[in-house]
Parts: sequence; structure tokens; C-alpha cells
Amino acid sequence: MDRKQAVYVLKQLFEQCDWIEGKSIKLMPPKENNALSNTFQIYIETNGDDVVPSCIRDIAKENGLNFKEKDRCVIVYKPYPNMNIT
Repeated sequence: MDRKQAVYVLKQLFEQCDWIEGKSIKLMPPKENNALSNTFQIYIETNGDDVVPSCIRDIAKENGLNFKEKDRCVIVYKPYPNMNIT
């Protein structure tokens, strides 16, 4: 996703997911050698909360994005063209 879409997705997260306030959120710039995507990615600290991924999953799907849980964090990203959205 480009920076504009990433900001739009972050806005949706803040509007629809009340629990997100106080969580650590990072907007990571594109990296050519990243295994998930070579576009902007959003990292959200979850601290093991179960309700967190469901809200993120819904917003990611609405925007044609994927999400992956890794090390108490959820990553929202635009997959490479040949990868399926989950």
C-alpha cells in the first residue's frame, strides 16, 4: 500500500477499534527485501489481546490487504501480486 492508503487504514482503525488507543503503532516504509511486501506496512502491538486481530482483519479485508500475527504484533500489508489474501 502506498503512504496515502496506509494513513487511510490507520484512520479506520482508530475510528472502528476502540481498544487501539494506547497501543504501539508503527508505519514502516517500503523495503525491497521484505518477505511480506515491498510497500508500506502497519505494525500494531497486541500484547496478546484476542479481540485485536478480528477488528484488524475486517479492516484489512475491506481494503484488499493481508494481516499477519507475529511476536505479539499484527502486521497489515499489501501482499505481493502472486500472494492470496487471507
